[in-house]
Amino acid sequence: MQNETKIEQGPISVDTLYDILGAAMNIPSVAMGHPAQFVILNEIETLSKASEVVPAPPFTMQALAAIIVCGDINRAQIKDKWMLDCEAAAQQLLQATHANGLGAYISEIYPDRDRIDGMTVLLDLPENVVAHSYVGMGYPAHVPNARDAFSNDRIHYNTWVRKKSSF
Repeated sequence: MQNETKIEQGPISVDTLYDILGAAMNIPSVAMGHPAQFVILNEIETLSKASEVVPAPPFTMQALAAIIVCGDINRAQIKDKWMLDCEAAAQQLLQATHANGLGAYISEIYPDRDRIDGMTVLLDLPENVVAHSYVGMGYPAHVPNARDAFSNDRIHYNTWVRKKSSF
């Protein structure tokens, strides 16, 4: 559960951050043109200011890195789909962070106008770039047990059928 996660202090290497970012950059682009852009936050002062714009859950206050996923509207060939690429990139960042032995969480920026404006000012984003999500990361103090959320009741074939599958 997210509220049980604790993050310990410790720097995250640039190599690890680039490995994580590589996973997010290599996803297919719904909006074509790969409009997702990324801003790494790894200085305490910037992380602190960012937490004023996007309040972080109390258990994450010691995270020493974050990645802000942004959408570059000019790169999106399908203009009303850029946010889907950002959502997919943020999820991929979360998975790649965990695969690298780190803990992570995602906080929404888009579509909250105050958060978008706050990040635009803090990060000095150009007019065509919209802050979408905040992915905070650090070394977990404890790794929770994996949970299995699989349920046949959530699977339907061809129509909305409330039967269990045969497998």
